[in-house]
Amino acid sequence: MDIEKLKVDSALRNQIAADEGIRSTPYKDTRGIWTGGIGHNLESHGMAWSDISGWLKTGIPDRLIKEWFSEDIEAAITCCEQIFDGFSGFPDDAQRVLVNMAFDLMYELWDWLRLRAAIMERNWQKAAQSILQSRFAAEAPGRCRRLANRLAATA
Repeated sequence: MDIEKLKVDSALRNQIAADEGIRSTPYKDTRGIWTGGIGHNLESHGMAWSDISGWLKTGIPDRLIKEWFSEDIEAAITCCEQIFDGFSGFPDDAQRVLVNMAFDLMYELWDWLRLRAAIMERNWQKAAQSILQSRFAAEAPGRCRRLANRLAATA
């Protein structure tokens, strides 16, 4: 799919929102990082404690959640374009799966050598298996099963 269309693709947005959840109150994620909205890392984006503590009382405004979500999807797409040669020519579902993973992992995907090799071979079954055999699958088993199933079904 064209990258500009992918940025606003409703299927991608719905999948990521379902996997990440939508929270208007900041929380600490599984790694102890302040997060809010749709999986938005508040700390890495330089949010001040005064903002975070304020949002604990009032909630994060919807307009900010939407803005962050769009920015984070674009960052995940850019990440995929840098890691996977020919990303823009991949099947739509393969693009969605990889962007979903990058949304959570970002440049940690550089270290997924088996996944990257399988993707470069366009061996979607092998790529799906590498997702299921990852540490990420131990942390987010449901999400990884869904992603692997989508990738394995890619033609």
